[in-house]
Amino acid sequence: MRAWCLAAALVAALFLGSRQASAQADVALVLAVDVSGSVSDARFKLQREGIAGAIDSDAFAQAVLGGVNRTVEIAVVEWAEEQEIVVPWTVVHDRDGLAKLALRLRGAGRAWVHTKTDVGGGIAAAADLLAKAPLVAERKVIDVSGDGQQNTGEIPAAEARDAAVAREITVNGLPITSGDEPHVDDWYRANVVGGPRSFLIVADGYDAFAEAFRQKLTLEVASAQSRMLLAYVP
Repeated sequence: MRAWCLAAALVAALFLGSRQASAQADVALVLAVDVSGSVSDARFKLQREGIAGAIDSDAFAQAVLGGVNRTVEIAVVEWAEEQEIVVPWTVVHDRDGLAKLALRLRGAGRAWVHTKTDVGGGIAAAADLLAKAPLVAERKVIDVSGDGQQNTGEIPAAEARDAAVAREITVNGLPITSGDEPHVDDWYRANVVGGPRSFLIVADGYDAFAEAFRQKLTLEVASAQSRMLLAYVP
């Protein structure tokens, strides 16, 4: 039994090693951001600046530069009842590239204002976008942030999440527990988060969004570095 376990571990290590060798980016990451009616203009500004600040932070830059390929590819999708790409695929491999990406995001207009919340549509759009990433990535991740449960759309969030996981995509969540749905984090745990080493970080209101998002974004990239160490941890 012990010999079989060692052999299996060796095969897994060789497989992961071959994927690392062929990958051109450490992570392909889609930031899927809620801009539905519950997100007021003031909340939107806190949210948008929080994301841009996280991208331009020292911690995120260190995570990017510490990867095997020292490269990540990022796109930003805003969703409500529909979805819109506000920043297309952008490949970054240095601090200057991250600063330019943050500046581009700060300068982009809000997609629209719709009342309803289609989390499933946001996840599905992000998964489709990952299929069009310009580089082969070691990991594919969707980062979903929002302050409400799904209340419209053709695809339930859990179904969209499961379809993404089946495509080897990890879906992480950042629920914002404020407004009319203070327990939205429980719904995100059940319906949004899924895939290898997926996780959830809760923002306790929009004032806490920036710090929560910085932590989450850094972990999403830094986790690629520790993948081999975590591969056999139950």
